[in-house]
Amino acid sequence: MFIKVRGQFVHTVDYGEGTPAIVGVSGAFGNVEIWEQPFELLSRRHRVIAYDHFGAGETRVARELVTFEEQVAVLHELLDALSVERCILAGDSNMVSVAVELAARHPERIQALALVAGGVVHDEDPIITGFVAALRSNFEQTIEGFVGGCIPEAESQHLRDWLRDILSRTGGERAAVLIESFYGTDLSDRLSQLVMPTVVIQGEQDVLPGSSADGARALAAAIPNCKLELLPGVGHVPTLTRPKEVADIIERLASES
Repeated sequence: MFIKVRGQFVHTVDYGEGTPAIVGVSGAFGNVEIWEQPFELLSRRHRVIAYDHFGAGETRVARELVTFEEQVAVLHELLDALSVERCILAGDSNMVSVAVELAARHPERIQALALVAGGVVHDEDPIITGFVAALRSNFEQTIEGFVGGCIPEAESQHLRDWLRDILSRTGGERAAVLIESFYGTDLSDRLSQLVMPTVVIQGEQDVLPGSSADGARALAAAIPNCKLELLPGVGHVPTLTRPKEVADIIERLASES
């Protein structure tokens, strides 16, 4: 369904029953399907909500609305629109930063926080800017290589195909704009303000800039009440490749918070 937020139609899925609700924010140019498998498992006991943020998937907005500040505001207002007073918030990849910023601003709304395969510092370095340029100049070839790097797990070609389809729905130009919207964002000072129970979920084989195992260790160490869950043999998208493990970790977080 589409929920009108900040004057825009935001593609949203909302199903299951039970508290606390669990809200998933997909990676920079992913969509609701990133959370589909773990949320199917979690929906047996919880209301689960995922959405395509501004500029991703089926949420098509003007380019000037694709900013970090707008993404935080969209998430906050979506919670209001869906009458979610308090939830477990799960952020994926680049959108970990959006989850962290909302949790720091509105801790009363966030019962617990799950941060999956992401960091909070977004430098405009040559690797990232080169990737952005390649998204614009040769999207299909660039995504093919990116998907292979994201999912190195054996016997996962079906999941690589699925991830390619997910990312293709956003497309090269919108994907580039989404990544650029994070340039200069550094939430390192926010981490000590996170008072809620938090878990960092990280694949040990993740090779993407900003989401390495060492980065996850540093991220978890900087958050006061945080556990680190390192998944052996797992790449950048454990929500696709290890959905039961991700669901089990979030379920434990819910029961302990």
